[in-house]
Amino acid sequence: MRHIKLYLFFILAIIIAFLSCNPDDDTFVDLGDDRDKFLGTWSVSESCFKANYTVTISKDPSHSAQILLLNFGNPGPDYNTTVGLVAGNKIFVASQIIGDDWTVSGTATLLEPNLMSWAYSLVIAGNSSDCSADYDR
Repeated sequence: MRHIKLYLFFILAIIIAFLSCNPDDDTFVDLGDDRDKFLGTWSVSESCFKANYTVTISKDPSHSAQILLLNFGNPGPDYNTTVGLVAGNKIFVASQIIGDDWTVSGTATLLEPNLMSWAYSLVIAGNSSDCSADYDR
């Protein structure tokens, strides 16, 4: 009987030790917003139309992991802003219509703090193009 009590006491002590090792709420470290490294105006050099233009990236206020890309693919001022999802050092643009006869999709990788590489598709009036672009700031 004494061994059983000692065994139960030992098990209880282990359970209490594990429960006391939970991190406190005040030890949480905020690592920042992944979107911050993408924000700003980028100079674009792209392959499809050999064009040079700028794209401005801002935070999407309605979603904590999304960004807004103004002039993505160089459609001009009358087209909708493209929405991208940030995950680590990547941006994912799901297929979306940004204006009359324009559909975009693609992926970017941040290579350095001021250099990003894109692979994306443009569908304009039924004509599809696979493009690449370097974004630099």
